[in-house]
Amino acid sequence: MYIPLLYHSNYGYGGSDFRTLFETLRQYQIPACGIVDDTFFGLNEFLKYAREYGVKPIIGARILIQNQNTNHGSTWSRDFSPVDKKKLYLLVKNKAGYTNLCKILTWYGLKKLDINFIKEHATGLLLLSNSLNLINELAPAFTDIYFLLVPYSGFITDKRIPLISANEIFYVNPGERIIYKLLAMIKKFRDEDGKKKISYLIKPDKFTKIYNPNPEAVKNLFRIAEQCTYIPEAESWIFPETRNGLFEIIKPLYQRLGIREKMRVEFEYRIIKDMGFEPYFVLIYELKKFAKEKGIGINVRGSAASSFILYLLGLSVVNPLKYNLPFERFLNQKRSEPPDIDLDVEYNQREYLINEIYKKFGKDYVARISMINRFQTNARFRDTARAFGISPEEIRKIEEHLGEKLIDRILKISSRIDGYPRYFSTHPSGIVITPKPVYCYTPLYPGPMGLITHFDKEGIGITGLVKLDILGVRGFPELYLKKEGIDFEDPNVYQFISEAKTLGCFQIESPMVRQILKKIKPKHLMDIANAIAIIRPGPAKGGMKERFLRRLNGEEEIDYPHSDLEDILKETLGIPVYQEQILNMAHRFAGFNLDDADLLRRAMTKERESNLMDGIRERFFSQARGLGYDEKEIERVWERISSFSSFGFNKAHSITYATLAYLSAYQKLYNPLEFFCRLLNNQGGYYPFYAYINEARRWGIKILEPDINKSEAGFTIENGCLRTGLGMIRNLSYTTIKKIINLRPFKTPEDFFILVQPDVEEGLSLIKSGALNTFKESWTKLYFKFKKSLYTKKSNFAAQVDFIKETIDTEYFSDFDASEKLRAQFSVLGFIPAQHILEFLYPERQKRISDINAPGRDFQLTCLVIAKRTILTRNRRLMSFYTMDDETGILESIIFKDLKKFEGEMPIVKIKGYLKNDFFYASVI
Repeated sequence: MYIPLLYHSNYGYGGSDFRTLFETLRQYQIPACGIVDDTFFGLNEFLKYAREYGVKPIIGARILIQNQNTNHGSTWSRDFSPVDKKKLYLLVKNKAGYTNLCKILTWYGLKKLDINFIKEHATGLLLLSNSLNLINELAPAFTDIYFLLVPYSGFITDKRIPLISANEIFYVNPGERIIYKLLAMIKKFRDEDGKKKISYLIKPDKFTKIYNPNPEAVKNLFRIAEQCTYIPEAESWIFPETRNGLFEIIKPLYQRLGIREKMRVEFEYRIIKDMGFEPYFVLIYELKKFAKEKGIGINVRGSAASSFILYLLGLSVVNPLKYNLPFERFLNQKRSEPPDIDLDVEYNQREYLINEIYKKFGKDYVARISMINRFQTNARFRDTARAFGISPEEIRKIEEHLGEKLIDRILKISSRIDGYPRYFSTHPSGIVITPKPVYCYTPLYPGPMGLITHFDKEGIGITGLVKLDILGVRGFPELYLKKEGIDFEDPNVYQFISEAKTLGCFQIESPMVRQILKKIKPKHLMDIANAIAIIRPGPAKGGMKERFLRRLNGEEEIDYPHSDLEDILKETLGIPVYQEQILNMAHRFAGFNLDDADLLRRAMTKERESNLMDGIRERFFSQARGLGYDEKEIERVWERISSFSSFGFNKAHSITYATLAYLSAYQKLYNPLEFFCRLLNNQGGYYPFYAYINEARRWGIKILEPDINKSEAGFTIENGCLRTGLGMIRNLSYTTIKKIINLRPFKTPEDFFILVQPDVEEGLSLIKSGALNTFKESWTKLYFKFKKSLYTKKSNFAAQVDFIKETIDTEYFSDFDASEKLRAQFSVLGFIPAQHILEFLYPERQKRISDINAPGRDFQLTCLVIAKRTILTRNRRLMSFYTMDDETGILESIIFKDLKKFEGEMPIVKIKGYLKNDFFYASVI
């Protein structure tokens, strides 16, 4: 028997997954195993499998030595290929060792690690090495036992140094050698599997034969396992220090509340405090205040909107008492994980806010969460094919002819790495904020947007850190910051929403939602919430949308599984659409407390295990009987709960979005200029950008072309119009935009070209966009002046101006005609500021969308496609739903054909058809 200490996983330089490793460890009856990747990206999964299989995990890392010189100044890099085989292995003995290894791996990844740093952070670590020189150099710092690594022999160099016998494991079974070598080629790491080297997990009897000359070296493996006892586990949650407690913050607000509200605050506060999350709520509140000072609105989404305290602190737009939202759906004593508080901010302000958070707390105290990208079918095929030496062009051809033997071989091999880690990147929204530098809790790794944690969103919890999600939301309504003065019962707004004039409005602009809004005709926020909820994948998959609409239209009777549940299900016409309804039904009908009801919901939402479900069902029936319900009634209610619970949507989330949708519609109705300015600066939403330009024009808003002397980076309001921003011009860099804004006004083209010095693409794009029309010179003349400016070598400004003007003033230039200018503008802006593209291309059209007012009559139209959804009907017929527009309106059409050949940057179609039930049934002309 022995203990493998030096396992390299497929998160690092190995070729096997953890399931294979631990199945083999169980088969060999090996009680412990060490991992020595040079990162912790795979550590959480390693620990999870160790718990599942009852194997003791030993945490460690391998450090490669860059050169023979181990003086204090030499640096060691994880990018170095281990040619000279000088290696250090550091194993974690205790918590101090774990913290020190986090720091060492951070410095290692940043290529700043030297021997002095390791000496300073040796506490709690156990040292192994195959280099006697290194051990002698580091020995004074490592007061704990250290061992000389001896590979495959009985050779003893220094009897004062205890020996261990171990081989580096890069794959578990010999049959996985090809996978290891494939990954080495794909990931471009050095293949360390030599011909005479054993790089796999050796069977115990074979290990004994190999290492029999050194029995003491084998025994030392078990001594190491006894010493290395630390496993990272969240003993308590870790938050940055805050000046005030949560109760101090809410106390002034608490005094003004009614009895019911005070009871809810006390109930929530008790749970928050008992579970150790009081500092978390304070942190969220401080971030909200901080963001507001910067002019940024923050709103919580999801189940966090079930918290009255978050509502009281201004972090949520939803009063959970008004909508019967149980706090237990968000946080309860039976939840092992921390509460999930996602913060929505405006899309184009998210990075700014995160950068400000770095400044506020300090760059060492904030880090982004990592994300593990994995091999998937297309990627693993292409990567594997490249490893076989096949060119990208050949890969494309092979993908078109999958019957070839080579592709079969590639697919067979590549299927074995499906789901393997491919590379590490930055999570789109997650950050952590810590009281001590982040690298005290987790190693950090250089990412494209700054340092990232080695633990991803699934693993960060074992460190005690709580992930905070800051999500950029397109269309986040400007009125959020001023919502206190908004009338949420305005009949004009509800009428506006009922008419589905909501293109550009947060969460209620897609074709499907707009169709449902026309049918529901909302009168209250709950109606909007229902419209948002029933089109979500869960409810839609569960058939709730169709049943809800049938009941709404009177095509299906509204019934309830029991009259005692009518008040819970009335708002959704007897259908349990929301997860919170499941909690309340279990509470009301079977006497579950809401903590247990949430466990029931989660058990039903996740992959259902028959034993678990049988136990829940038995308890539900038993407790319902105890409340006096008969068997038939219980069966009926259980059937309704179990049928819909796995498809339910989060009610708190839906009402939050309904509130923001209302604010968005309110602004579009009453302040369209501000609405469209913000919408366009957020780069739109569901539809292509040009669709929002077209919609703004239909609202009577004039779009002005960009102007170097007037435009900012984004759209701005100017005399009741919208001025196109310089940032909309293709090929124009942000650096050049800043230059233009800082150096203007420009009086002549010569001034502009010399001072700003745009490159060739930038200069041409500026001319084509119309941004230089402020000089009132022909585009041809501007072009020649720009070209000359590229070649001027004069030393002073006046000489450069004279050089550009020279000969040009006396030459004759014919300007581009209007049509050429519009085409040029479109090529660099993606739209024509002055008019709809159809007005330019097809001015002689006889009919417009606004002319279609008689159902049944045939019309011929030329339209611009702005959205498409294709389905397969029951009789296997292709049916496409197209949203189209022109300068007069929007049209929802159904075409029994996929119009792929018409699609492009501006897909324009000519169709013929008739109006029926709000849809234009059409065929292509």
